[in-house]
Amino acid sequence: MGLFKQFKDMRNVAAAAPGMVAQAQQTSAAAQAYAAQQQAAYGMQGYGAANAYGAPVATGIAADDPRLAPIAGVDLVMYARISKAASQEGLNADGLVLKAQSFGVPAASWDEAATGWPARMRGDTQLAVHYGNLFGQV
Repeated sequence: MGLFKQFKDMRNVAAAAPGMVAQAQQTSAAAQAYAAQQQAAYGMQGYGAANAYGAPVATGIAADDPRLAPIAGVDLVMYARISKAASQEGLNADGLVLKAQSFGVPAASWDEAATGWPARMRGDTQLAVHYGNLFGQV
């Protein structure tokens, strides 16, 4: 690639930079507005604290909350632990079952939990955030 072509490309990038910065600022403002909306909708209990990534950490779910009852003997912490390990290893469905078995969870129990936990979290933002926090911690 010629030197003049490189200069031209550099000039084009520099010319586009202000637009990209403006777009990033708009995205940031929209994210902040959304966070404020979530705080108003769910209160400080669910969205009061944030981790280093800006994700909520305080979910307000008590340890004895019935939503945390294990599914087929798999509690949410174990579900998060197995799911994270599988995602880090890029496992397919068969590999995921083997990973669950390596954690002492029988295949049938994992199949039930793998269907049940997402269904339980669907539409329950507080539970989904709690799972996200667990996934980040395990």
